[in-house]
Amino acid sequence: MKLLLISVNHKRLSSYFLLLFVILHSVWSAIVAQEKVREMVNQARILMNATLSDDELSLFGIEEDNKATELAQPLSLQITVLHVTDALSREMNLPKWQAMLRALGGDREILKRFEQMRPHFASLEKKLSQGQDGGIDEQLNQIAALNTSFTTWTRIWPQLQTLIHTVGNLHDWFDRYQRNAAVVNERTLRDFAETVHSTDGLTISQALVSIHKTVCPFSMDEDYMESENNSSDICKGGVLETLQTALIQANDNFICSLPKSTHQLAYDLYALLTLTDAKGYAMMQFSWMILRLYGRGNNANETEQARIDFEKRMTEKAAAAQKVLSELSTWMWKCDTPTSNQIENETYIQFNELLQGYVVNEVDLNQDNTCKDSCSAYTNTQEKGCFGNQFCAHSRRCSSGRIYNCGFVEADSNICINNEPGRRYDWIQYKSGRVFGQKSECNAPHNKNYKADSWWRWVFWHCSYCMCLCDQPGLHSDRYVSLQSALASSSSNRLVTGVRFVKHNRILHIQIQEGEALPRGLVNESTVQWLPTTPINILKSQEESVEDGLGYATLRYEERAIDLDDLVTPKGHVITGLRFRKLGGHLNLEAQASPIDFTTGTIDNERAIWVSNDNTPASEIKPRTKLSLLSPDVSTRSRIPSVPDSTSDQFIEFQVSSLEKDVSQNTVPFIEATPVFSQPPTWLTGIGIYHKGQPGYGGYVAFRIATLNFSYYMMLPSKEFNYTTEEGIVN
Repeated sequence: MKLLLISVNHKRLSSYFLLLFVILHSVWSAIVAQEKVREMVNQARILMNATLSDDELSLFGIEEDNKATELAQPLSLQITVLHVTDALSREMNLPKWQAMLRALGGDREILKRFEQMRPHFASLEKKLSQGQDGGIDEQLNQIAALNTSFTTWTRIWPQLQTLIHTVGNLHDWFDRYQRNAAVVNERTLRDFAETVHSTDGLTISQALVSIHKTVCPFSMDEDYMESENNSSDICKGGVLETLQTALIQANDNFICSLPKSTHQLAYDLYALLTLTDAKGYAMMQFSWMILRLYGRGNNANETEQARIDFEKRMTEKAAAAQKVLSELSTWMWKCDTPTSNQIENETYIQFNELLQGYVVNEVDLNQDNTCKDSCSAYTNTQEKGCFGNQFCAHSRRCSSGRIYNCGFVEADSNICINNEPGRRYDWIQYKSGRVFGQKSECNAPHNKNYKADSWWRWVFWHCSYCMCLCDQPGLHSDRYVSLQSALASSSSNRLVTGVRFVKHNRILHIQIQEGEALPRGLVNESTVQWLPTTPINILKSQEESVEDGLGYATLRYEERAIDLDDLVTPKGHVITGLRFRKLGGHLNLEAQASPIDFTTGTIDNERAIWVSNDNTPASEIKPRTKLSLLSPDVSTRSRIPSVPDSTSDQFIEFQVSSLEKDVSQNTVPFIEATPVFSQPPTWLTGIGIYHKGQPGYGGYVAFRIATLNFSYYMMLPSKEFNYTTEEGIVN
């Protein structure tokens, strides 16, 4: 009986030990599998350390000491996918590894490895979908709808878009499986894998090849490749070149309506193509791994060939994009606000009464109250009095200012006086019928119609009414420009992402938009904000002075020019601040440029420099030239949209509007107040001040910005692929 009990207990104990062994074996297998994953990634380390950033390596538990290669985000994503799937595929070829995966629920383990790359796909996809107009898809649709003369683009883009959506829609399911890896079942994953490699209809592999053929039409053409001088031109006439041609041919109204530079638009198309390729390749490799795990074939040859094809497409797309991007402009500017929507100090700003047409009798221009000289004799003088309380007693005088450039038009006139700030006269009609300004009824409460006739004095002298320019500072005259620096918080890794002109307390300011710099040209959108300007007040004692004050410049007849320049940072720098300075009497723009690490997005604010163009009209080399405005009407009256008409090393003077068209009552050009920024925000490497307009109008002084030139980050070092041979992968 005791022996029987011992035997029973022994059997129970054996069962317990067996159960414990099974449990511990499973736990041990899980631990071993995790270690194998770490070992797998470490073995791929030599392949990844030249490409993956610290954040990317940390996903796989690796600390990286070497600096990552400076590659644009789409290219970095492709190489990341290539390295990770390649390393995982090699490990899966080991029977021991497959056995461990089956013990752990290998399909979910594989899915989890792919799930770790989701943030990289999501980051690029989010960037491409951002924008007030619906993202890159809608922007490219607009080009197709813009002009039917772009027949090649109109034909290629819809077909390409269909292929992209085919891959993207299937990847959406793959993304759902990754997000729900813990509950997705074997049947679902197997069906997905079979769908990816299905021979019914268009396969993912065929879609990727078709997409690449639109980029590089001659990529698979062996006869073309073997022809002389053709091997390096396989992407000629591809979709990137087609887009480049369409953008070059597009009219200015379309270009200025884009929320980004043409360079960015082409880059985003490249990013969309590479994202799609990476999605397709990841799904193909995942599906082969799943099918192999379920005993549905080895697919080793297909896996290796797919990798080689993916690498080939990657390098060819990058080369094609690099060529196009290097030729497209990184500069962007904004269209005029429609005339009916123009609002002063919201869409445009003007200097009020800086210079203004002024009617004065020559008897009031000299101390002796004589009329012995002609109007043209008075080029720089002051008003000495108001003889006889005639016309001068009925309109706002220039008694505390200076009077310039007088001339005689006709002796007798009717003048519609305007007593509101900003204008002195609405129109003048001379006895001959000639009219200056836009004649209308002169019956508003602030209007007065006055007949101003010249007269003879002592028979010999004719006391003529002269048309002059009045330069009179005071409460009605806004002529001030801030010289304060507008700086982003670069110590908190912020950079300038946008810029605009604003007027506060009668002073023109530069206002900047800032955002936190992220790696590879990105900006944290949640941090983007407009910074307040530095407050400046005009002291009452200086309101009638034409001298510069503390922190601001005062425009006057002798000093009223602004330099027109495009300032570009050195390579590896971004814009972190802006300011005006006085240079040779001109307003001259300076930009603060700070070094930035492309891979990490880290700004080195301690090594910031100021970039400027120091040329003046007196420079021996490249002296500045004047951009002249001929008989300019008020800027907002133009029915034709303005176009840029200035270049660097020019300057423009603020002057009065046309005498014939506006009685010289306004100061032109106006200042554009529309903000200039890229959507989505990106690093800025240039800031420009330029003039845009149409002949016969004052136009606008405006900002334009230069976005990051991604062509610098499209070159693949040969070492990236030194592990690839015709026979396969070098271990």
